[in-house]
Amino acid sequence: MSATPGPRPLEYQRVAGELRQMIVEGELRPGDRLPAEGELTARMGVSRGTLREALRVLSSQNLLTSARGVNGGTFVAEPSTDDVSAYLETSLTLLSRSVVSSANLLEMRSQLEVPAAELAARRRTDEDLRLLETSVCRPTEPGLGRDPGRQRMNSDFHLHLLRAAGNPVLEMTARPVFSVLSQRFRRGEPGPGFWERVSAEHAEILGQIRDRNTRGARRAMRAHLTGLRDTYLRIDVTRLGD
Repeated sequence: MSATPGPRPLEYQRVAGELRQMIVEGELRPGDRLPAEGELTARMGVSRGTLREALRVLSSQNLLTSARGVNGGTFVAEPSTDDVSAYLETSLTLLSRSVVSSANLLEMRSQLEVPAAELAARRRTDEDLRLLETSVCRPTEPGLGRDPGRQRMNSDFHLHLLRAAGNPVLEMTARPVFSVLSQRFRRGEPGPGFWERVSAEHAEILGQIRDRNTRGARRAMRAHLTGLRDTYLRIDVTRLGD
């Protein structure tokens, strides 16, 4: 028994897909200007309105950029790591409402951030170390008394660590996972003593990175993320129960 075919894509989706494939395969390279609108509509066999809708889709995905003037037109863009992370974060946020659970995200985060801690211990620069040090909140600091301050410093620590790992692919993959989990974390209260524990664990990770102890950094990050797991899942379940 043959499978029921899915719905056919709309014409603008087909055109966007074909142009995207041309970019991915290198037929169109970053900086290339797209052919004139009339040439593209004839090649694709679509109306100008359909073509423009396809170009809007690709522009929203940061694959195309436009410029005005004598030398203007529509050009193939070169996405930055921030563009890729933002796209992944949006997709993960939508998927986390139905398909991807917090447990899935936590598992993936561990797979990414534990090796990142090892790489950071091996590759960190003095500037990386300075940024990590400024993002560890001490119990006596005023910032520890306010949730926004604590959450910001917590986020900063993990983002600085990912950058210190020196692998842009690792950073742009791990950052969206961390960001989506942080959004879910803000749904509830972590409980007494949580931020003090986080501060101490960050200080331990920092110490291992400062000493360039790769094994110690892996071990400290794994212990930190394992300890966070129960809090994240409890907040998620509590929210669902509401």
